Amino acid sequence: MKSYRIDQIKLISAISSELNRQVPNIPADHRFNVIIKAADMIINAYQAEPAIAENGMGLNAWLASDDTGSSSLFMASILSGGQFNAESHYPRDPDDLGRCIRLIRAVPEFKDRIHLMRDHGKQWSAVAGNWEHWTALYDADDEELYSAMENAYSREKMHD
Repeated sequence: MKSYRIDQIKLISAISSELNRQVPNIPADHRFNVIIKAADMIINAYQAEPAIAENGMGLNAWLASDDTGSSSLFMASILSGGQFNAESHYPRDPDDLGRCIRLIRAVPEFKDRIHLMRDHGKQWSAVAGNWEHWTALYDADDEELYSAMENAYSREKMHD
């Protein structure tokens, strides 16, 4: 893991300067402790090793990982039978789709349920209908994936 050395005082100063830029003469009162906490949270986040989704790790471990996004969380909420709620989002680019693919690999029993996503909007219908092809393009790091996604979403919009 790469180690990042972040100067706490300089980070606190930068946050304070930005607050003062947005709100000139903002008071440095008891809320200054919040700035210190924010800086410490940033430093701690960069010192921790990212928790990446692993094949077969299961839903709870995946949810606790750093490898989630809004579309994969929505997908997980549907494929888990509503074990939790997430706002409806679909994968808009290969990075978003990659998080969805890693979700399925982390929770393999979800693979047979991908068809359920068809009921959650035209874009999700496109995702479900193209899942195998898009996964192959993603795995091959094929630049064609973004265009394939855009084309499929455009076709779905034309059929409104």
